[in-house]
Amino acid sequence: MTKGVLRGVPLAMQQDGWWLGAELPPSQPQGRVSAQRRWDMGKAALLLLLIALGDLLAWGIVPGVSLAVLGSAIVTAGLYVAWPRLRPRVRWAIIGGAALSLLPLVELVQPLSVLIAVTGLSVVCAALAGLGRRDLIRGALRLWWCAPRQTIDDTATATRALGNLNLAQTDLRALVLGWAVPLFATALFALLLIGANPVLDKGLMRLADWQLPVPHVARIWLWLALAAAIWPVLVAWRMRERLRWAAPARATVQAPGLFNAASVARSLVAFNALFAVQTGMDLLFLYGSAGLPDGISPATYAHRGAYPLLLTALLAGVFAVMARPHLAGRPALRWLMLIWLGQTLALVFASLWRLEAYVEVYGLTRLRLAAFVWMGLVAAGLALVAWQTWRDRPAIWMILRSGALGIATLYICAFVNFDGLIARHNLTHEVQRDTLALCRLSAGALPAMATLWDPAPRAACLDAHSVAPQLRAPQDWREWGFRNWRVRNSLAQIAKTTAAP
Repeated sequence: MTKGVLRGVPLAMQQDGWWLGAELPPSQPQGRVSAQRRWDMGKAALLLLLIALGDLLAWGIVPGVSLAVLGSAIVTAGLYVAWPRLRPRVRWAIIGGAALSLLPLVELVQPLSVLIAVTGLSVVCAALAGLGRRDLIRGALRLWWCAPRQTIDDTATATRALGNLNLAQTDLRALVLGWAVPLFATALFALLLIGANPVLDKGLMRLADWQLPVPHVARIWLWLALAAAIWPVLVAWRMRERLRWAAPARATVQAPGLFNAASVARSLVAFNALFAVQTGMDLLFLYGSAGLPDGISPATYAHRGAYPLLLTALLAGVFAVMARPHLAGRPALRWLMLIWLGQTLALVFASLWRLEAYVEVYGLTRLRLAAFVWMGLVAAGLALVAWQTWRDRPAIWMILRSGALGIATLYICAFVNFDGLIARHNLTHEVQRDTLALCRLSAGALPAMATLWDPAPRAACLDAHSVAPQLRAPQDWREWGFRNWRVRNSLAQIAKTTAAP
């Protein structure tokens, strides 16, 4: 079959008519494109404003309440951008979550309060992205990978948009006609007025001598860090699918592993026998009246067992969680597990007893106080595992409650003046007082030291050890902290009481 050719079609039409069979590229309405561009420019302006605010609140000062103010401003900006997409209930949850996350920074800027703020604001950012309750934790964890990626993608897009500007399409003639007369006439009149006014002339000469200050390299890095932290909050909704993404579940056949019914049964029998030996010795030496062998003092016996037994209890809890799936339908194994968990709890209480006995002799330290807190957490966690085993609860039940218990404990610890507790205990109990350790405490210990030890504890510490707690008064409101304020007020009251006749 031969092709038919229509004669008489002009060559120019043949060459320029290619577009008749081509598909037109998808286009958006011009109004929508302009609105989106204006919205992106508004977010860029908001970013610059927040960077300037962050520079004002963070550069050249000791961190204080300014960090909480900066975090509140960032969350407020992100909430403003995402406000139309969020339900009222989610908005209030975001406001409450941000307030709880930033409150420890108002109390005292320390590593724990910073960790709480960063973790809480990560969850808040995931909520700003529109994630549900089930995806919040996963989204907060994925944020640390998705946020830098989103920032890099948006920066590359903006760079390409700037590179695609076509100056050839600009109406230069209209631009010249519109601005030539105003610029030329204004410059001419300005020169005439400056020549006639010596004050303006002198001011202009001073302005000519002024040099633009070059920012410090560290300050530039601060701006970049602020931009990297702020921009993902402003564009959280764009990361919604990335944050919610999860790998598809694959149906796999679980191969027999090290944990099986037989290995769990043998382990529980051995563990119960081994723990029974330790429990019996604790009953004899800690709670009973049996004497220790020569060369081993009660303090040595107590100190040697406190921390290893805590680690033993932690490992026991991990084993109990991993062995739980093999207890289903086996009442004997379940009873062995419950007996072993009971013995593990007895070990934790014995560790607490040992630590308390050691503290009665040698006093409190930060490590010993932290051990008290962690032993209490381990005991509560083991109780949850025992209840989970007894009631046959799923693993997620125990994980959620253990996680909530740990988070609540850390959050409360951010508001506790541990150094003040240490100083008060060591100065009110008959212990082997370590004055050097007291002098190395933070400013939170000063009120207790001033009341119970010496009216001028800093001077005494400096004379004896050349080191003393440092109490720094804030230079302005940005360095203010609630704990620092309480300590200064307490010292002022003590000074008034001491000076009163």
